[in-house]
Amino acid sequence: MHRRPFLLAAGTALAAPAFVRAQSRPVLKVGLGPQQPTQADTKRVWEPVFRRACEQLGADLDLTVANDWAGISVALATRQIDVAQMGPWGYVLAKQKGDAQAIAMLQIQGRDHYRAIVVARPGLALSKFPDDAKGMSMQMLDVGSTSGWLVPTHFMRARGIDPKTFFGRYAEGASAAAAQMATANGQVDLATGWDTHRNTMLRNGQLKPDSNRVVWESDPLPNEPVVVRRDFDPELARRLQAALTSIPSGTASELLPWPYSGYVATTHEPYAMLERMGRDVGVLKA
Repeated sequence: MHRRPFLLAAGTALAAPAFVRAQSRPVLKVGLGPQQPTQADTKRVWEPVFRRACEQLGADLDLTVANDWAGISVALATRQIDVAQMGPWGYVLAKQKGDAQAIAMLQIQGRDHYRAIVVARPGLALSKFPDDAKGMSMQMLDVGSTSGWLVPTHFMRARGIDPKTFFGRYAEGASAAAAQMATANGQVDLATGWDTHRNTMLRNGQLKPDSNRVVWESDPLPNEPVVVRRDFDPELARRLQAALTSIPSGTASELLPWPYSGYVATTHEPYAMLERMGRDVGVLKA
């Protein structure tokens, strides 16, 4: 399972400003991280949310779904897109590389947090993670993933474990759905992921309750943010924030995919914990 590059919408010009005028209406370029099991699923369930916001802004929507969490961070930092709904760690990377700004945070059934998880294949004899996992095979997500790379890597390194040498076979770069299925199919012993995504796969019938089992979960992590690029119009950012956070609860329950329940305004503060983790593992400068 190899990491794949971020795919831009056809016709995107890297040198052109991302927020452009189409006749009298602006075009808002929005990028989405791979929140749902497939890119098609992600676009299908989130496009109505951002189309509604664009209608309130008087803008047209140009929506792109990233192949991986790292790619969406790069696209935002390099101004290929204006707005991203992305993973928390990807946002931290985009802030460091391109001074991106978080303006809203998703809510999960009214909660502002989720958890990273490690799952094991059926029948794997493992009582405690990571103590009993030495020599097993591990599939991580891409290095831009909060729950699939940063948080489990930080957890293990804080205990003196280098994942790349601790496991008998170590790989990174998988999509979350592929990693879940790799354990379910017995291709790997262990894989990283996050509880919201796994619960969605269970609800949709893509996994069965006994397809794999959770052997570790993290402390609470801040939910996915909506982020604007460097030099984005502050007034437009304020209006976009208002459009998202003012979705009525009844509308949100119909518009947003399960288990998301709405948006709240946010700042960088909830994500500072991930900056500290990034410095600890040597990705961010101290």
